[in-house]
Amino acid sequence: MLFNYSIAEADRCGEMLSKSRVRSGLSRKAMSEALDVSESTIKAWENGQGSPTLHGIMLWFRAAGDSPYRHMMDFFWPNVFPGLTPQSPDEEIRKAGKFYFTEVAGPMEIQKLHYLIFGDHGSEWSGLLDMACAHLHTSVISRYRVAEIIQVSYEMSVADGHASTPDEIEADRTLLLSAIAAAKEASASAGKHGYTIIPPFSESEQACSNLLARARIDAGATQKELAKALGKTEHTIHNWESGYSPSFLELCTWFRVLNMPTWAYIQCTLFPNEKLVFHEDDEKRRSEVIDYLTTSSSQTLRKMFYLVAGAHGSNWLAVLEMMFEHVCSPLAQRVISARSVLIGYQLDASNLQLRDVEHILPDLDNLNRCIALGTEAAKQGLTRYKDPDRSFDPPRDVSA
Repeated sequence: MLFNYSIAEADRCGEMLSKSRVRSGLSRKAMSEALDVSESTIKAWENGQGSPTLHGIMLWFRAAGDSPYRHMMDFFWPNVFPGLTPQSPDEEIRKAGKFYFTEVAGPMEIQKLHYLIFGDHGSEWSGLLDMACAHLHTSVISRYRVAEIIQVSYEMSVADGHASTPDEIEADRTLLLSAIAAAKEASASAGKHGYTIIPPFSESEQACSNLLARARIDAGATQKELAKALGKTEHTIHNWESGYSPSFLELCTWFRVLNMPTWAYIQCTLFPNEKLVFHEDDEKRRSEVIDYLTTSSSQTLRKMFYLVAGAHGSNWLAVLEMMFEHVCSPLAQRVISARSVLIGYQLDASNLQLRDVEHILPDLDNLNRCIALGTEAAKQGLTRYKDPDRSFDPPRDVSA
C-alpha cells in the first residue's frame, strides 16, 4: 500500500513540476541550467522518477517565476483543489474554501484574515477585498512597489507610535520584506509573473532537518522505529535530521509514515511566525471565518478564492500580511496605499498587462467609493471611515 501510494505521489509531483515549467515558458534545458542539474534529471523528475529536495522545489518555482502555494494545495489535497477554476460553480469553490480554512490554514493566518473581516480597524472589508483583488491582478512590478509603500508606511507608523496593531496579533514584517525582495528579483526577468520566497541554502537545509526531527518527536517515534518503518538505516535517519536533506518525495513519505500533516510543518518551516496549534480563541476565529464564507455572496466568495488559491503568482500569506499592515497604518496612509493600488491597476489595464483577466475582477466603483470615504474622513482627522451598513455581504439565499 505504501509503495503504491508513493507512485501516485511521485506522479503528482512530476505533474506539478512539469505544469509550472511549461506555463512559465521555460525549456527543460533552461530549467536544468537554473537548478544546476542535467536535462535528463529534469525529465526524470517530471516523469515522477525521484524529485528535488524541498529547497530544490522552491528553487524550481523561483526559476519559473511562480508561487508554489496553489501547486502545493493541488499536490497535498488531490481530491479537493485540482480542477478548480474561475468557472467552477459557487458551491464547489465554497466547499474547497471551507476545507481550506478548516484543514489547511494556520492560526496566525486565521487571526489576520479574521481581523481584516471583523476587526475594529475602521476600514470596510468589502473595500479591502477589492483592493487586494486589484493588487493581485497587476504586474509583479506594480505589486512589489505597492507592497513597499505599505511596508514602509507601517514601519514609520510603528516608529512614531501611530500604528494600531492589535495586541494579540503579531506582524510578520520579515515575511513581507522577503516577499518584496523576491518579487523585485522576479520583476527583473522578462516573462516572470510571480515569485517564490525561499531562505538561503544553508538555512534551508538546517530548517528541513529541524522540520523532520520535530515531526518525529511530536509523533513520539524514535529514530530506530522510523528507520524500520521507512526501510532505511538509523544512520540515514540521523543524517536527514542533521543537515542532509532527503528528496521532497522522501520527506512526504516520512510524514505519511508518522501520520503527521506535511504541509502544516512545511508552512511553519518556511514562515517561522506561523504556529501548529490552534488555541480556543483561534478556533473561535476560524469558526467565524468559515461561517462568513458559508453565507458570503458569489462575488465575495470568488474574490476570496482568488486571493488564497488563484494563479496570480503571489504568496497568499505575504498578501495577507501586506493587508494586515495596511489596516494597522493611519487612515491617511491607507488612502495613499489604496490609491497606489488603483493607479497601478489602471496603468496595467491601459497597457494590457493585467493578470488573469478571465478571473473575477475587482469592483472599482466600490474601491473608489471607499477611497473617497477614507479621504474625507482623513481630512476631518478621523481614524476610520467604515460604513457599518456595507461592511459585510448580506446572507445568501441558501434556497436558491
